[in-house]
Amino acid sequence: MARFSTEVLHVRADDKASLVAAIAAAAGGDGWVNVEPQVDDDQRIEVPGIFAWFSARGPQVPVGTFVPGNDRDPASVGLDHGTGRGAGDRLVAAGVVAPADWVLRQDHPKHGLVWELDPRNVDATAVARLLLEGTAFLCPLPTEGHWTATVNRPG
Repeated sequence: MARFSTEVLHVRADDKASLVAAIAAAAGGDGWVNVEPQVDDDQRIEVPGIFAWFSARGPQVPVGTFVPGNDRDPASVGLDHGTGRGAGDRLVAAGVVAPADWVLRQDHPKHGLVWELDPRNVDATAVARLLLEGTAFLCPLPTEGHWTATVNRPG
């Protein structure tokens, strides 16, 4: 069984250097990164238990993920959200745009958005920007300009 260590980062809109560094390290094949905006937990309304399987939507509070690629697979940036169809178009209309060389592979109401990118040319700043801006924009709850990031590394 593989073992992973997890580091928790607290990221602010005006200080994302630790997130950019974590993404750059992950791009070298050192784990993956998840990002979630901080919201008032009392406002969360998640579909309970087995009913979540039958829901047509993803989570209420979006989760962004960066997964490094390798020689066979592209790197990916994903936004799992619960805002329904057309999230990619809404992001573009709001000015939250992925770099031109990223390929949007999925825009699904339950499974979210997934972009693929060249694993040899990961711009960690662009990844961090899309994860932060995308999760904040797709979150229906008030966000406070703070995110929790988990950096998961083998070991």
